[in-house]
This record gives sequence, C-alpha cells and structure tokens, in this order.
Amino acid sequence: MRARVPLLATTGLLLATLLATGVGGARQPGREVIVRQLAAGTMLVASRNLPDPNFTDTVVLLIQYDGDGAAGLVVTRPSPVPLSRVLPDADPTGMLGTRAFVGGPVSPETVLALSRSACAGCRGVTRGVHLVNDREALRARLSEGADDRRLRVYAGYAGWSAEQLEAEVRKGAWRVVDGDAAAVFDREPETLWRRMLARAEAVLALMGTGRAMPRDHVVDGLL
Repeated sequence: MRARVPLLATTGLLLATLLATGVGGARQPGREVIVRQLAAGTMLVASRNLPDPNFTDTVVLLIQYDGDGAAGLVVTRPSPVPLSRVLPDADPTGMLGTRAFVGGPVSPETVLALSRSACAGCRGVTRGVHLVNDREALRARLSEGADDRRLRVYAGYAGWSAEQLEAEVRKGAWRVVDGDAAAVFDREPETLWRRMLARAEAVLALMGTGRAMPRDHVVDGLL
C-alpha cells in the first residue's frame, strides 16, 4: 500500500525492496491504549526482536496516519549517497558533504524532506518538524544553505495499509513515543534507536513495578 502522501519524484538512489508485513509475537495486554495514540507526528521505535530487515534497529516518524493506513520516514539510516545524486537538478549550495537518508522501502525513487523551519509548501508534522513534499519548497530550502542540522532529505518512505500498523503495535513490534525534533535531527542517527529503546524500556519497567519514576528516567512523550 502506498499512503496518500503527495510525493516528490526524482531519479537515482535505487533501493528497491518490498515492505514485509508479517510481525511475530503474542498480543500484549494494554496495547489497545497505545494503538489509540498512533497519529501523524508520533515516532515508532522498533522492538529488539522485530524480524523485518527493512525496520531492524530503526526509529520511524509518522508523517501521515488515517483510516486508510499510515506513512512514515525512517530517521536512523543515513546512506553514503550524496544529495547531488538524489537531486541532480537542485542548487548545490547547501548540499556539499550532505548525504541522503533511506526513508523506507516504498518508492525509493521518491524524495521527501524534513525541515526544522516552517516554509511555504511545507506541512507541520510535530513541533519543530515540517514535511517538505513540494519540489520548489525543497529547492528553496537547499538554496538557503540548510545543512542536515536543519534539513534532512529521504529517498523512499515506509507505508502501512489500513489496520496493518495497529496489528504490529498490538504484537509488540513497536514502542510508540511522541515525535521530537531533537530525535529527528539527532547528530548520531546510527545510535539513536539503541538510545531511545533503552530509555523506553527503562520507563516501561518502572511502570510495571508501580513505583514512581525518577525524573532522569522519564522519556518525554512516552505513550
């Protein structure tokens, strides 16, 4: 299923894979509460035993969520491919040394971006994060010299059909947390999953004991 997100097509960065839908694991109590928190702007943190290689050790920001399905961008997989190959017709001013991210296995020829600043042609996803899915808006952001601390470009995206993501959450495939600009634009994306999962598991463990959570263990936005 390809979620109904207006997409920015380009050539290059052919990363053709299929989105696997099977997720193992038993249904866990209380998962319906978490399912009800799914929305655009929330983040999915992959569980340790998630078997799908497309999403192993990943964090995904949901950019769309409705009754027809969901779409998101993997924020933890920078590629070695320079933006100049992904966007050959764009102004290279802000592209030197910048790499594209692998946004997911669906439509790898499609390019989307996340901007820390609001802009014409951009849509707010969560506080401090805006989706750029308009070619002219992306060109404008690049021409301003935006680096990867303020703008990240993704080839491909992740997509779920109606009820598919909910089923995966019920089976424990994902932890669900509030979207966070600091996480999206983290300076060490390759280690972000490990850090976010460790904090989420620590909070859940404390919740299970019924003890009050020390402030330094609280993960803002844990659902």
